[in-house]
Amino acid sequence: MDQESWLSCEKTAVLQGGFLLANQICQPEPLLSLKKEDWDRIGCPIVNAIKEICEHSLKDTKDRVHWRKRILCIVWSKILEVRNKEDINIRWKEYPLFAVQNSLPDINHTVLFELVKSMSFSTIYVELLLCFQPAERCEELKLLVEHVTSSSTEADVKLLLEVWWEILKGKRGCLDALDQLFTTQCSRFMMSTTEPSPLASKRFKPDPESTCVVHLLFEGLRKIKEHLTSSELCYFALSNCLDTLYTNYLLGNATDLSIEIKLQNISRTVSLKKRNEVLDGFDLIEILREAQRDLAATLTPAETKPCGMTFIQAMQVTLEIICSWEVMGLLKMPSNDPSVLAIRLKDSLDRVLTSLEQPSHAKDLVGNGQTLNNLRVTLKGLTASLSFTVPESSAAEVADMSITILDHHLEGFEGLPGLFASKLSQNFSKTEWIQCLERNGSLFQTKELLMTLISTLTAKCQSDADVQHCIKLKNIIVNLFSHLSLPDKNATLSEMLSISRKGLNGFLPSSVTIGFSEELNLAFNSIIQSGANSSLDAAVSAVARVAFQNPEATLRRCCHMAVVNIGAHTLIAEILQQLSGLMSSPGVQKDNLLCSCLQDTVWSKLSSLQEENQFLQFLAEMMKCNITGSTGEKLSFLPPEEVLHVFVQPYLLPVSSSSSNLEFCLRLLQCTLSQETRSDSVHWIISCSPFPLLYCLAQLLNECSRCWDQPSCCCLYSKWRNLIGLCVFT
Repeated sequence: MDQESWLSCEKTAVLQGGFLLANQICQPEPLLSLKKEDWDRIGCPIVNAIKEICEHSLKDTKDRVHWRKRILCIVWSKILEVRNKEDINIRWKEYPLFAVQNSLPDINHTVLFELVKSMSFSTIYVELLLCFQPAERCEELKLLVEHVTSSSTEADVKLLLEVWWEILKGKRGCLDALDQLFTTQCSRFMMSTTEPSPLASKRFKPDPESTCVVHLLFEGLRKIKEHLTSSELCYFALSNCLDTLYTNYLLGNATDLSIEIKLQNISRTVSLKKRNEVLDGFDLIEILREAQRDLAATLTPAETKPCGMTFIQAMQVTLEIICSWEVMGLLKMPSNDPSVLAIRLKDSLDRVLTSLEQPSHAKDLVGNGQTLNNLRVTLKGLTASLSFTVPESSAAEVADMSITILDHHLEGFEGLPGLFASKLSQNFSKTEWIQCLERNGSLFQTKELLMTLISTLTAKCQSDADVQHCIKLKNIIVNLFSHLSLPDKNATLSEMLSISRKGLNGFLPSSVTIGFSEELNLAFNSIIQSGANSSLDAAVSAVARVAFQNPEATLRRCCHMAVVNIGAHTLIAEILQQLSGLMSSPGVQKDNLLCSCLQDTVWSKLSSLQEENQFLQFLAEMMKCNITGSTGEKLSFLPPEEVLHVFVQPYLLPVSSSSSNLEFCLRLLQCTLSQETRSDSVHWIISCSPFPLLYCLAQLLNECSRCWDQPSCCCLYSKWRNLIGLCVFT
């Protein structure tokens, strides 16, 4: 972020005015020496200036959040600058915030903490706190804990709990521009305070407790536990303690909730917040994101284990706090209409108790069994007092949440498209579900989700009288398939073909597949008309689209076009070799689909030498090993052994067909035998029981020899003998 973006705005002037006025009120003492108890008297101009900047002059919520963070970044950077007392000649050259910071009076951490507390900036405070390196982060957090535990008020307690909870939730993912800028600032300040000195080896090394976030938070809460005067704050604090115990000491791996449970939890949280918050300031998308972060925070283990506090010590502090609040009567649970915090506490108790019952944790606590048992008994007692029933969101609420999540492509809900495509399809009106599917098609472009949608469509066709609705859903599914990558198209075609030769249309009634014949004609007419000028990729996409709907009908049309249309065999072969998903899998399909289509459409209808030659050339192209398998092996779309089995062996004996068919079969045989083998050591013919073939060829050769002296057959048998010889020696 360049320096000008911080200066070219009147808002920085308003901020400067607020701090200068506060500094004037503070006289004769400087603002740098501000004490906590003086904030109410001196801090008003600063608070008013920030309200003027963030609330009155900015209408957009994102702009408000950005300026709040920008202001806190300026204030914190000013504090670090004052503390480090770096040379001004260095600062003005290297610090992007120099001009803004230099216009403010010197300030201390008290200003920062009271500002965060007054303006409810705890979330932004933690975002910037996490920009520090771990050691410096603990130092900054230690200052906050010392601040809130001195002359504590309920606002101080709330601030500590909010900061604690935000720390548990961790970073928000990618750093924004302000985070990056502040991280750079922190690194510069830390480098200036860690210059090597002759006394470095003699410096006092801090205790592990002073550099342990968990220890600082637990000890801070223990010191101010008497200042919690409301049950809601106690629920908040105890939930923080239990979630910290769970994620730092008990949880080994992230817990993966099913999408149904996750969606129910998030919908419930949003519904409760809707009920309790003013709707004018209710940002549903932000609430959903935060609900997802809240849930993830309690199910993900801490990145690093605490170094300054053991599990036993954390349990002891938790027990002490619970006992204190029970005596004060602050842990009485509501019997109905629970709050968000009460529900969170119930969930936290359940997680910790379930984990403590595992033998692995009991083994780790040998010698401390009494503490563990006391914690179990205490937590079970609390759980027993939770007599309320956790409210469940209605199907309509869950449906609304799912649409919002899909429409905004929110992270953390990877399983939602699958649920939406199947079970949730029953919770919407037909129009609403279809429209959401259309808007968010990119989320459903996988083989698995397409198969799920096909199952849903099949069920709707069987139970739904609305044919137009089913047709629209079918068209959406076909369009989704058309947008897949070629490998995904082939994977989908292969799975469809393993179920039905009719593809998608094989699952649907004729009333839903109406119009397919016209689409099939249009696709191939377009390929014919474009000819050599057509894009191979476009032709492959067009054929794949109709093949997804009906592979058998598509391959029949390919076979007819390859033989009848002059020169089309090469293009059709190139197209089909791109669509390896249409290959028949040995052992899965009983008969080779391409062979069956060739038999049904053109084999018995070859009417000219041109058609025979194109048929032969088409098969030769399809038998080439031009396709790479999943493990790198070379494959052919049409295995030569299939051609041998279908088009050669049944017609080899002279009594089985006319002389012209026999001659053509011998040409086919020669073509198959000339194909390269898939292995360097073994020819493919060896796997086809070659001895019957050799026997047939020997019989034919013998027949040729017997008829050699007959003038009427001499020419024909001579041609056969030559072909047989070529076959034998190929």
